[in-house]
Amino acid sequence: MNLYRFEVTIDQEVTHVIIAAENDEAAFRLVDVELEKHFLKEREVNDVSLYEKKKIRNGNGFVLSRFETIL
Repeated sequence: MNLYRFEVTIDQEVTHVIIAAENDEAAFRLVDVELEKHFLKEREVNDVSLYEKKKIRNGNGFVLSRFETIL
């Protein structure tokens, strides 16, 4: 089982979607399902990008932030 982090662009706004799935194909399919459940009306998705993928293990996770990392 893997944990996927997607960046979805809708109306030029980036939304992050986190999915747990057995494989990449199922994960992409589940992105659509989660978006349908989240939004009250159907919105046009401009782009879906797989941003990160990790094996599910104790302690794994993702950080979601609106702030840019400054190095």
